[in-house]
Amino acid sequence: MVPNKKTPLPPGRRGPRRRLSLTLALAAATALAAAGCGLGSSDSKGSSGEPPHGGSMTILMPGEERGLDPFTASYSSIADSNRLSALYDVLVWTDPTTGGVRPKLAESLVSDQTSRIWTLTLRPDVRFTDGSLLDAGTVKANWEAHRDPSVRSLVGGPLQKVQLTEVSALQLKIELPSPNANFDHTVARNLSFVAPRRLAATPEGRFELKHAPVGAGPFKLKSWEPGKELRLERNPQYWQHDRPYLDEVVFRVDKDAESGNKTIRAKRADLTLSTDPQGIAQARADGLVVEDARLNGGLMVAFNVRKGPFQDPNARRAVTLALSSTEINRRFYGGRDDSARGIFDASSPLANVNLAAPENRPEEARALFAQITANGRKSFVFRYLVPDAGKMRDTAEYIRQTLEGYPGVTVIVEVTDMASLVTRLAGNDFDATVCQLWADDVEPTIYQFLYSKAGLSNITGYANDVVDAALEDGRRSTDAASRRDAYTRLQNQVNRDLPFWVYSSAVIGAVHRSDVVGIQLYNDGLIHFDAIGRR
Repeated sequence: MVPNKKTPLPPGRRGPRRRLSLTLALAAATALAAAGCGLGSSDSKGSSGEPPHGGSMTILMPGEERGLDPFTASYSSIADSNRLSALYDVLVWTDPTTGGVRPKLAESLVSDQTSRIWTLTLRPDVRFTDGSLLDAGTVKANWEAHRDPSVRSLVGGPLQKVQLTEVSALQLKIELPSPNANFDHTVARNLSFVAPRRLAATPEGRFELKHAPVGAGPFKLKSWEPGKELRLERNPQYWQHDRPYLDEVVFRVDKDAESGNKTIRAKRADLTLSTDPQGIAQARADGLVVEDARLNGGLMVAFNVRKGPFQDPNARRAVTLALSSTEINRRFYGGRDDSARGIFDASSPLANVNLAAPENRPEEARALFAQITANGRKSFVFRYLVPDAGKMRDTAEYIRQTLEGYPGVTVIVEVTDMASLVTRLAGNDFDATVCQLWADDVEPTIYQFLYSKAGLSNITGYANDVVDAALEDGRRSTDAASRRDAYTRLQNQVNRDLPFWVYSSAVIGAVHRSDVVGIQLYNDGLIHFDAIGRR
């Protein structure tokens, strides 16, 4: 039996001893890992203290909006999720420094002894900006929309075969098809943005949300120029009556991510989010303040194992052994990043730090390529699909040049816009691609990336019974040691099969001016917009 699991207590109150020991271990590992790569710890002096009310803040975002409704948006911190956080707030959230899930619009998210039945209890008197109440029926309508195939939600997979029952106006019973002791992580990451029932329940309402989002968050829509600027104003009906502190938040699209530090120093913006360890380190050197978090995942080459050249495991192994994450780090990240060791970050309590994915063995790669190409007499050609972004293009060119140093190998680098890339991945139209993954926990992101029956989330098409069993074992427990044992089996098998190769570890940093306060990152790098302000 899995122990009864409750959502951890709000900040300032101590949770169970198990959570506390996990927190201390993770905090220590994070500090050591950050010191080794030049990222440093969060500059808490720059963002502490309660801000006064009033003022505006401009935030640079590297990506355009895919959508501002919970159903079509991109659930990434550097894409749409931070905009959604400001508009909708969240039911629950994950603290990356502890691994615990905490309540916000919800009062609690509790499982029974089997971890198959969960109960979500909402705060009373939470209203959307249209005046409607947040209740159990609202959450049910949103989650049912997510799992409706016609909606084409990117996060609805975990809700298939889940039974949802309104127990009371503020309580929703969630019956899972099988035990999942970490279902609260799935809610925190993928199911926490909720729209009014009248809009979530119908195609017409969901279409309206795309153009005029309505949430229960600290801010509401003021004006929007898609692809350019989103301007939000204070929500006077916000459930925390003394918040938010700011009167206005402006999100401005800036595709030139490397210029963000300069723009902030010039006082033309106040904050940006970065996943570039070199840019984060440079921001500190320039006197800016950074709050950062280490995550699992990272930047990786993902192989399509369903068809084409990378159905052959020797082809995947040859490519990874020919390449070096240390060299990529030196060339493109100024040596600021740790050499990646796989999909788990060394700071994670779920990682086996003694394991590392194979790479940088050029002579072994040469022998494998010689077999594949019959000593260069037979061509080995593959298409490498990458988005139109500076360092990704440069890294792709390094990969091409390195691999084409082996006789018979040809790499065709295909550069495309992000929307086309997503479409091609969904259509299985690639041989290899660059993949960005930021995961505060295996659940749900890494689970969906590797589980054989995860659908579109498993972009590589990888299927292995050992990995599936390890993922299932890991999700049935909340004990860090038991989960680490399960994921050690996963790491060992993935290191043999190599459906992907991580070349840069995952970090997210909020870079900002010193007069910005109240920054606390959650999930994979989201901001609590009710807490931020200026001093």
